[in-house]
Amino acid sequence: MTNIYELKNRLLVPNWRDFKRTTKLGELGLHNEIRSLEIDNSKIKLDWNNSKNIGVAADLINNSFISNDLFSKELDEAIKYAELNSNDTSTSLISLIAKIKSEINPKNEDSNKILEKNIDSINEFNSLINDNLFNKIISKTKNLTKNQIHNSINWIELARLYTIKNQIEKANKCVIIALNLSPNNRFVLRSAVRFFIHTYQEEKAIYYLKKSEATKEDPWLISAHIATSKIIGRYSPFIKVGEKIVSSSKFSDFDITELSSSLATLELEHGSFKKSKPLLDLSLRNPNDNSLAQFEWLSKKDNRLRFDSDFFKQVKNPFEAFAYENFEKGNFHESFYNCINWYLDFPYSKRPLVFGSYIASILEDYNASIIMCLAGLRLNNFEISFLNNIIYALCLSNQIDQVPKYLDLINKNVLSDLNNEEKITIQATLGLYYLRKKEVENGKDLYKASIDNAKKLNNQYYYNLAVINFTRELFLLKDPEYNLYKSYFENIKSKDDDIIFLKNNVEKIINKKTLS
Repeated sequence: MTNIYELKNRLLVPNWRDFKRTTKLGELGLHNEIRSLEIDNSKIKLDWNNSKNIGVAADLINNSFISNDLFSKELDEAIKYAELNSNDTSTSLISLIAKIKSEINPKNEDSNKILEKNIDSINEFNSLINDNLFNKIISKTKNLTKNQIHNSINWIELARLYTIKNQIEKANKCVIIALNLSPNNRFVLRSAVRFFIHTYQEEKAIYYLKKSEATKEDPWLISAHIATSKIIGRYSPFIKVGEKIVSSSKFSDFDITELSSSLATLELEHGSFKKSKPLLDLSLRNPNDNSLAQFEWLSKKDNRLRFDSDFFKQVKNPFEAFAYENFEKGNFHESFYNCINWYLDFPYSKRPLVFGSYIASILEDYNASIIMCLAGLRLNNFEISFLNNIIYALCLSNQIDQVPKYLDLINKNVLSDLNNEEKITIQATLGLYYLRKKEVENGKDLYKASIDNAKKLNNQYYYNLAVINFTRELFLLKDPEYNLYKSYFENIKSKDDDIIFLKNNVEKIINKKTLS
């Protein structure tokens, strides 16, 4: 049976996109900077529009840098004017322009446009994981980085591409270089934190966040510190700072959406719904995709919380939250396409691929499931979830001859290191494989072990999955034990739409074969 993947303990770990998309989402302070640092640049921008000269350009560039207002049309014009009139531009102003450009990289090309495509079919998804095409993107970004060696944004983008290719050592070097170049840059720090967590280097994430002066007053970084500390079971000293920031009214609702959500999650964990609820409400005033997904996840843990995607249509890239919500409602096609878009948003993450491959198998689109698993195996060719799911899909699509190469990879894993749910799943999937190979007794033994282990763990969900799949196989084999397991099958009662859907599919197979 296939493996479904959902975090048992979701935290507000920073998302990691390319620079341009992150900028468009507003997470870099375009309109939501700390109000205590606010400087009104409207008058000097008006002066610039009325009279373009080097003096006004210098004032605009200086004020924009001090107030961190780095993305205005007027600033871009002033920089270009100063560069064109370099004979009248002071050395200090040239140096300041270089620093601003290294921070925002306005000429940085979107080296990952291919991942932003809206796809209409799984075949187009398949073209997006083409190695030759992706290598060209990496090569282009490497050249850009060499030409702008002091630009930290390029180094982070190169690290992201290497991470997608699972070239972790190369990515690690790029991340460290970027951090040394821009230790206080929000984009660099949050990207680095996500990378370190992705590669199980949480201590490094804590080190660089604590080292940065920016973390002391930036809600986006404080939230990242709280999440990282929680992962390694450590108390974050920034929790108190975060609580003061949230109650200070110095920041926009969007700026504190992740921080509010992080604090709310901690309160819920400590059993204080009363303290958590207003923080959650605050996080949802203007949520991003991360805080929205956190609320969706929390709503399944506490039935006093209600998630409804209709209230969050304005949120950009809500794919994770919408994938899970549609799945819970039984809208499997919608859930599947959200998984695809979720993966395209975070192509270094295994979660959308494992989840998507499971949904595809429910829909009996085994080719789609196989393709998503192949994409996942590029991230880690020993990942048990992908190996399990691809074997399941290959068996049910009658491609048994393709299974042994993945079975060899499973055998190289230390099965004793798997968690209980993974063991149950692998046993059932291997049972399916041996039954399809006509090694009936071996296959039956594995399925029975899977069912027994699910009962021992009192895991009704995995018990139901194993029984449904085993009953189908026994029926197709016309095995004498079919009637016994059919009685278990008929007694399955579940509130899970995927269990009901799978059971109905098996009933259709039984009824169709019986009638024919």
